[in-house]
Amino acid sequence: MEFTSWVRIVTYRYGLAPLSSAGSLHGVGGRFNAGTDLDDQTLKAWPCLYIAQDYETAFREKFQLATGDNLGGLTALDLALTPNASHSTVVLRGQLANVFALNDDKALNAVCRVLRRIKMPEAAVRLQKRLKISSRDNYMIRSPFQLKRALLAQNWRLQPVQFGMPAPSQIFAELIRAAGFEGVLYESTKGPGQCLAIFPEALEDGSYVELVDPAPEPIKHTRLDCTNSDALSGWDDVAKQLRPTA
Repeated sequence: MEFTSWVRIVTYRYGLAPLSSAGSLHGVGGRFNAGTDLDDQTLKAWPCLYIAQDYETAFREKFQLATGDNLGGLTALDLALTPNASHSTVVLRGQLANVFALNDDKALNAVCRVLRRIKMPEAAVRLQKRLKISSRDNYMIRSPFQLKRALLAQNWRLQPVQFGMPAPSQIFAELIRAAGFEGVLYESTKGPGQCLAIFPEALEDGSYVELVDPAPEPIKHTRLDCTNSDALSGWDDVAKQLRPTA
């Protein structure tokens, strides 16, 4: 997959490392990666670089509201977790050899063929009956429609934030990484364009993401590829006790 003029909005503290995945490791992580706040008995954290097809999509993904919109008189920046926080915008281009596209029905069907072999645990069935939970609210994913709905849920953070348990999209991403994919291409749930979740540690030889425009001199890395993915993984920004052991 080749892409050009894609956009990344970076929190200002990471402005000199716009291709670093450090931010994705904090908290519960992102839609397609696990952060250090998740229960480490479920998923171990891994870094992910999130980029968007255009500025509007990147802005909405970052601030959860369109650039010109307001809610009750408050702008997207007012409603951000860090109101009026500075940020930088970079334009990117690149190439990835192996991307899982959520708009590819054949790919989704292949995953669902595997999922159909997995039965709901008997303990879960008994608990569902005892608590009188409707089968509409508690089911095993069997179809591409169900899978895509779970992966692109608006409130995907609910389970990670409340219980420290990974969201379906994070579990899916772990499987995708293990299968050798370098990232996930998906439709933004907030903006008009697509997004890419890129796994730096999975980049193959020849795959890369780079800044389109000349960078200020203090920026050390203007290109992310397999030769510097460790340096841009962001683990240096995480407390030592939370970093992976060799």
